[in-house]
Amino acid sequence: MKIAIMTDTSAGIDFTEADQRHITLLPAPIMFGNRQYHEYQDLSTADYYRLMRLAKTKKVVPTAPQLSMKTIQAACDDLVKQGYTDVIIVGPSLGISGFVNTLAAFAESIDAIHVWPWDSRGILTVMGDQVRLAAELINRGATVEEIFTQMTLLRQTIHSVFVVDSIKPLLRTGEVNPTGPGSTPLHAGKPILSFEPSGKMRYAGSTLRWRGARGDFLDDLAVDLAATYPVKATILNADQPEATPRWLAAAQERFPTVKFDVALIGPSFGVHVGDGAMGMAWSQDFESLILDNEK
Repeated sequence: MKIAIMTDTSAGIDFTEADQRHITLLPAPIMFGNRQYHEYQDLSTADYYRLMRLAKTKKVVPTAPQLSMKTIQAACDDLVKQGYTDVIIVGPSLGISGFVNTLAAFAESIDAIHVWPWDSRGILTVMGDQVRLAAELINRGATVEEIFTQMTLLRQTIHSVFVVDSIKPLLRTGEVNPTGPGSTPLHAGKPILSFEPSGKMRYAGSTLRWRGARGDFLDDLAVDLAATYPVKATILNADQPEATPRWLAAAQERFPTVKFDVALIGPSFGVHVGDGAMGMAWSQDFESLILDNEK
């Protein structure tokens, strides 16, 4: 058995890292009107948000369609040529994309390699860390069953929360209901969004100030920092060069022993949250779940 790991750029992994970790990385497609771009390949995050701001005046709404199964087939064919017998394909949460379900149905038609679809139930860093964990376990000779066991443990600890300027992008993509919990109408202010354990993104209230959301997110993080496992946390931003250092400083001041990473919200998730979003994501440190035994 020779196992490969595959994902797309919505995991927040760039092509340099993918090469280093032996990850098959596919660029997520982004549509502006009739023109298709490919995340991190011919569309950087900075260029995406520049185009998004320009598109507002032209009323062009960017979208992130699923990766085509033709692209998946071509990638699988290439892996077969390299001698791989199995491939784990990690997709964005079914709560915001139907990719994993589409893949599961399509996988039945692929005979040359065994395709194992995996719903990350997240996006960006928490999705990427599941991929990184799988890549490390593959490197250590783990079986698919062992890899899925560890990925399940990691997935059970993921949290992602965001505060956005406007709910409109999500209403357009249909990823949140225009009412809050218990059919409560959306409140005034900046909406707060949270991923549920199932991977569904929900409206979790609102805040009048960014600082209020940041404090709430750090309160949530504090609960998990009291757990028995080491936590990895990331400050996420949608092209927010001024707000990001403030968020990072506040997080490090409150939790001086925790290392906080900083990452951009790429185009494939930016279509959902817009260009004013800030967020935090955390989970068990994936390195703590790497099997010690070499096969």
